[in-house]
Amino acid sequence: MRVFVLLFLLSSSEGAALALPRFAARNAGECIQCHVNPTGGGMRNEYGRNVFEQAILPWSTSADPGSWMAPRSLSGDPAADDGVRAPFGGEVTDWLAVGGDLRAAYIYIRPDRGLEPGADPEVTSSFFLMQADLYHAATLNPWVSLVLDVGIYSGFEAWGLLRFFREPGDLDLMLKVGHFMPAFGIREVEHQLFTREGIGLGAQDRDTGLELTTFAGPVTLNLSVLNGTLGDTAFDVNGSERRTFEKAVAARLAARAQIGWLRGQLGLSLYWNDGYSQPNPLFGGRLPAASVGEASRGVTEVRKGAFLTLNLGRLTYLGDLALVDDDFASDQLDDIGGYASYQELSFVLRQGLELVGTFEFMEPDLEILDDSSTRAAVVVEFFPWPLTELRAMVRRRWNDDSPTGGTTDLVLFLHLFM
Repeated sequence: MRVFVLLFLLSSSEGAALALPRFAARNAGECIQCHVNPTGGGMRNEYGRNVFEQAILPWSTSADPGSWMAPRSLSGDPAADDGVRAPFGGEVTDWLAVGGDLRAAYIYIRPDRGLEPGADPEVTSSFFLMQADLYHAATLNPWVSLVLDVGIYSGFEAWGLLRFFREPGDLDLMLKVGHFMPAFGIREVEHQLFTREGIGLGAQDRDTGLELTTFAGPVTLNLSVLNGTLGDTAFDVNGSERRTFEKAVAARLAARAQIGWLRGQLGLSLYWNDGYSQPNPLFGGRLPAASVGEASRGVTEVRKGAFLTLNLGRLTYLGDLALVDDDFASDQLDDIGGYASYQELSFVLRQGLELVGTFEFMEPDLEILDDSSTRAAVVVEFFPWPLTELRAMVRRRWNDDSPTGGTTDLVLFLHLFM
């Protein structure tokens, strides 16, 4: 049983793409700067594929201003390489482009103690294919694009993007229709975070509906109407008289600014789902066993969030806070509320090499003491060549109510992306 649980957690631990919000934060921009998706993740656009990933991100590059596809030195010595270019561009035809992500990892997890008193801890040491996703984006006409994301484990997305303006400007309006991840908070690449998977925004948590995105100068607004059936549920069949609206609504508002050398973004998020059939994952295991079935009578869930990004030179800070409240229809269950937070501080040692520190905190029930979880990590990210990442992470977790205490994790992986 432990093996199946481990595989599920690891398959969810990395996201659908190299959608690192700190890259956007360094330019006081949005994720659409490098991605086709207005809210980030998945398929990269022409700039993301051909310029950022191949000329700006890697350790050693030399850009040719006269060429959209920048020439690179693959060995670090431009003269020796004689102007060698990375061969990948992503464009299959004028209207079709492909992309993808592959992550192959070695994972070591050591709990503080065994499940039983005096027992040795159950150590995990394994190689693991964390991700293998293939993307494609088709430009059907100047106003409509089709995007598909197919993964070996999860993360399937299929949606159409309708643009109301043919050319981007200070005002832009887009409508996304299909199956996708709703916009909420900071969409980090690692979906196992307390503020992502911990509140129901994990690798499998896509929903079906409509999402309107407006870019108005430094302000971005996302509004979604969804089925409210996150996970693998493809059809909204949970309707009953207790659901007056039978849909979920999500909203995300962000404003960007630059003052001298300091760049920043401040935003708010809201998610409301009336009469869902199960509690939020944040409250997993918190309900009395005899009353779990009562939750299926209806849960009105509200998620509220706030986020902040700051950049000053080589330093970038990200902060994300999510509060969750579940109101149960059954009078046998008390309403429950909790929160999760994520903070990240990164430093660019030099182009292609970054040092990252993260800190997470989760409080699943504000009415109960000593049930919180804390997690901290140190990460080194190295981009030695275009479209290639080597990543090493050491992470420590402290659990107030876990029988095995905390855990120490080591994760090493090769990430190939396009």
